[in-house]
Amino acid sequence: MAGTAAISVPDRDERDERRVLWLVIAGFWLLNVAVSAVQIYVTVRLNGAPPPVTTILRWLLPGYSVWLASTPAIVALTRRYDFTGGRWRSSFLVHLVASIVVATATQLADALAAVVQDPRQRFLTVLLAMARTWMLWAVFTYWFYVVLVLAVRHYTTAMERKRREAELTMAFANAQLAALRAQLHPHFLFNTLNSISALVAEDPLVARRMIAELGELLRTTLVEGARRTWSLREELALVERYAAIERTRFGERLALRLACEPAALAAEVPTLLLQPLVENAILHGIQPALHGGTVEIAARRAGGWLEVEVSDDGVGLPADAVERVGLTNCRERLTTYFGEEQALILEPRTPAGTRVALRLPWITSPREEGHVVVD
Repeated sequence: MAGTAAISVPDRDERDERRVLWLVIAGFWLLNVAVSAVQIYVTVRLNGAPPPVTTILRWLLPGYSVWLASTPAIVALTRRYDFTGGRWRSSFLVHLVASIVVATATQLADALAAVVQDPRQRFLTVLLAMARTWMLWAVFTYWFYVVLVLAVRHYTTAMERKRREAELTMAFANAQLAALRAQLHPHFLFNTLNSISALVAEDPLVARRMIAELGELLRTTLVEGARRTWSLREELALVERYAAIERTRFGERLALRLACEPAALAAEVPTLLLQPLVENAILHGIQPALHGGTVEIAARRAGGWLEVEVSDDGVGLPADAVERVGLTNCRERLTTYFGEEQALILEPRTPAGTRVALRLPWITSPREEGHVVVD
């Protein structure tokens, strides 16, 4: 189709979605033919018996053939002279001339067809009579057509820009999350290896067992590393592996308690969301405490939200406490995933210890959709 080739101009910011544009054009002309046919039918009926619909459509055929032949040129003109970039005057003049030319051509075609059907009529008389009735309508149709083409172009361009912005936003978010995860892994490894090194001299067997368990933990994180999210059930399994490593070092001074509603386990959460919080609780809450303590993780579904708490009964927050890497990383990742629709609160726990409360939008993990929860 020649008209379709004329539409695509790659060096312009705005663009036509060909399928959408031509569907709208087809709908526009079908509606236009219907309105014209009804108008002729009503006019003729007022002056006598109305003709059959096929006769009316035959009357309309010459003029609309001109419109059909002009459509690619009108689209091309609208693409070139689109009233933007300070060219509204030249665009207006070009389309004014084009509207008069196309409107006149339709009247000439209709008048010629009428004279061919009834040679007794004078061509000039028929032309003037048709022009008085239909000329303004044809000019209006042309301008309405131009507005329609511009509107479709503006809509498709806006949709394309939104799609590109969404892709860029997603790409930026993925890059940001990858950077945050890259920051988290060395921090986790440093703390864990530091714990192992403290045991190498005094208890080599325990140190070797910790290394083996660390290897299993790292294998899990590497295998699942490409996933941005997983279920709370999977996150808790990772946390239990990490706690097992730390229990090897702390012995009975460290306990991990899970108090999660079964339904909450199906929630989708960012990977490695809770592990840094548990790590902070152990290193800065339980480790300094003389008799150790317990880290507790609680989770429940509250309507359209997932509420998770990580608390410990250790030494608590010092007065001059500063957020460390794990907590800052967790806060930034939540903001990247959920924007303002999330909350992370760090506060003292009564009577002792620290509490971190998370509130996330409820999303069911795809791997948990078929999981049956039995309370």
